[in-house]
Amino acid sequence: MNRRTRTLLVGAAPILALAAVLSSPSVPVPFAAEGPGPLFDVLGDIEGQEAVEVTGGDPHPSAGELNMTTVAVAHRLSLAQVMGMWADPDQKVVPIESVFPPGLSQEDVKERNALMFTDSEANATASALRQLGLPIEVTVALVTEGGAAEGALEEGDVLRTIDGDEVDRPETLQRTVAGHAPGDRVVLDVVRDGEPREIEVELGGHPDDENRAFLGIGMAAQPTGDVEVEYNVSGVGGPSAGLMLSLAVVDKLSPGDLTDGRHIAGTGSIDGVGVVGPIGGITHKIAAARDDGAEVFLVPTDNCSEALTADAGDMKLISVGTLDAAVDALDDPNAAPTCG
Repeated sequence: MNRRTRTLLVGAAPILALAAVLSSPSVPVPFAAEGPGPLFDVLGDIEGQEAVEVTGGDPHPSAGELNMTTVAVAHRLSLAQVMGMWADPDQKVVPIESVFPPGLSQEDVKERNALMFTDSEANATASALRQLGLPIEVTVALVTEGGAAEGALEEGDVLRTIDGDEVDRPETLQRTVAGHAPGDRVVLDVVRDGEPREIEVELGGHPDDENRAFLGIGMAAQPTGDVEVEYNVSGVGGPSAGLMLSLAVVDKLSPGDLTDGRHIAGTGSIDGVGVVGPIGGITHKIAAARDDGAEVFLVPTDNCSEALTADAGDMKLISVGTLDAAVDALDDPNAAPTCG
């Protein structure tokens, strides 16, 4: 073996060793893949329970489907798996930091997504009841471990006021907290076990930004009186289910069938007054709904440009900016505005 050949072999050895390690299924690479996730019919059952359970009102059965769409995230992938997903048009390979931000563990991200989903449920109820003209009350649904409210607020507390302002919907409290800085104190009037209480809490820093104030609770909104709304959708995080959950509540508390027997899918965050906001992963969600045979897909107006880049097949992409617009669109899809 001459000197040149020996040098080439010595230099190639580390590269070949690195390639072997990266291609090994036991060695993950710093990427994740996002793709079409499962659909959940919010008018049907999930694991033997109604996805949206309404009691004390006058629910009406629906002959159609309202499918909440999701994004599936795969991580701890080998190089070979990443390359395979890169070639799949329905998959998007992203840096792992976009799924698990630096400084946050997988458990931190899971807790953050669960909190956002709880607030999404609260906003869904509040917007639906506002649509129907029904009064609501806002309650504490969960208290985050280590958060500012731990030891001060309890699950089930009814939130009446914060700093003297009425808590008439979840974002009223969120807006007040956002106007403070970590270390500020807020005064909450609550009702616990039928008894009024005044509770003072020192705000902490938000897990995503220590300069933002954080109370550390998830909220629920409920009708006052005999009507109760309960969500039984587990294993899903983030705010993007809000619109479809809100439509399910409207369907169950109003006469007739909002779907008119159709197969409908969609996505979108929602606030307590019914404004629909943009979400991530719209192309993956459209792909999942298309493959499931949906006839109509409700797209947040601000997502329409991106939605038009997806292969929607024969599915109609309807642009919605509010809950009221979504209800009108389902009442007459032919007259509803479309993306593009």
